[in-house]
Order: sequence, then structure tokens, then C-alpha cells
Amino acid sequence: MEAFSDRLLREHQAGWQAMQQHRFVCEIEQDRLPEEVFNRYLVFEGNFVATAIAIFALGVSKAPDIRQQRWLIGVLNALVDTQIAWFEKVLAKREVNPANYPDNLPGVQRFREGMLNVAQRGSYSEIVTLMFGAEWMYYHWCKRVSLKTQSDSDIRHWVEMHAEEEFYQQASWLKAELDRCAAEMSVEEKFALSELYGKVLKWEIDFHTAAYSDEEPAAASQASVSVGNGLSE
Repeated sequence: MEAFSDRLLREHQAGWQAMQQHRFVCEIEQDRLPEEVFNRYLVFEGNFVATAIAIFALGVSKAPDIRQQRWLIGVLNALVDTQIAWFEKVLAKREVNPANYPDNLPGVQRFREGMLNVAQRGSYSEIVTLMFGAEWMYYHWCKRVSLKTQSDSDIRHWVEMHAEEEFYQQASWLKAELDRCAAEMSVEEKFALSELYGKVLKWEIDFHTAAYSDEEPAAASQASVSVGNGLSE
């Protein structure tokens, strides 16, 4: 019988492939990503870590038992103790001033606000869907790209962090946890999670596209992101 997570991957293959073949991914794979693009991306992604911490904290509060809470707290510790420190270090090394790369662009906002709104308003299973969508996708393109050479050592390290066994185990835990949640769901609930998964993929594409963008920051009136039923990969 097909696992629910595999069904999502099959149903959203177009979005999956669009992200796997995104210009950002392909240029890293071909070792020709512009320095300016990676610097902008580092600012956007580094700023998102605070949002990711909030999302996982909400996951802890909505988790069904101590087993899930223990795992999610481990992820939170890694984000706080390792990820934030890495972004601070690499931005300083590259002499990147975050003020030169405002992250209130539409594509960045759609990703950040969309993910956070779902985590705040949604269920534990929706939070798992969000993070499965992001992390399973990221592992797969980074694993593929890691087989190539990246001359920029920071880009290489970023790819390796998401291609290593530890990150794979984290993404696999989310995949298995999503399947566990889905086993107790109605057809309607599964459909809603499938829609959410598709939105996450679209948000990821928009977020990575924004790293190339010189567009004007979004107007204040566009800052809020409307999320329907909840809403990944």
C-alpha cells in the first residue's frame, strides 16, 4: 500500500521537479551561482531561522506525546545552538550587511508568513506536513548537488549540511511521522494536507527565486498572507 507521504510526492511531482530544477539549485550544481545571490539568500535564510524556531516550538506544544516532543526539542536545540551561530559566522566572514538585503520581498514574505500562519492556526499534523515538505525537498536536491564540486567553501558547507546522514534522518523522521498521522485521518483531512503540501512547494520556489530579485519591498498592505484550510513539498 502506498504511504501517504509517497502519495503527496506523486500528486505534486510537477512542483517537486520545479524546485529540484530551480535556477538556484542548478547554478549551485554547475558551480556558477553568483556571489551576490548566495549572499542575499544567506540573509533571507538566516532570518527565517527565527521563524523555524517558532514553528518547531508550536510543534512541541501541539505534539501528542513525549516521544514527539523530545525529538522536536532536539531540533530546536540545533537551530538555536548551531544554525544561528553558523549564519552569524558566515555573514561576518563574507562581510555581508543584512541591511543591504531587505527580506520584506513578496516571495520571502509568502514563505515566512505562510509557514508561520499555518503553524499558529493549524494542527500538529499540519506542522509536520510543513516541515516534511521543506526538509525532504532540501535533502534530495542537496544530496544530488553534493556529488558535484562547489568552489565557494560556504556554499559547499551549506550543501553538505543538508546532504549528510543526520539531516536525512531528521527528514525521514518527519516522513514517517506524517504517515503515522495520516493513518488516523479522514479522506477530507488527507486532501487538506495534500493541498498544504503543494502550497509549501510553491512557497519554497518563490523564496529561492527572491534571492535573484531586486524588486521593491512589499507594501505594508500586502504583508499578511491569507492561508485557507491550513496548508508543503
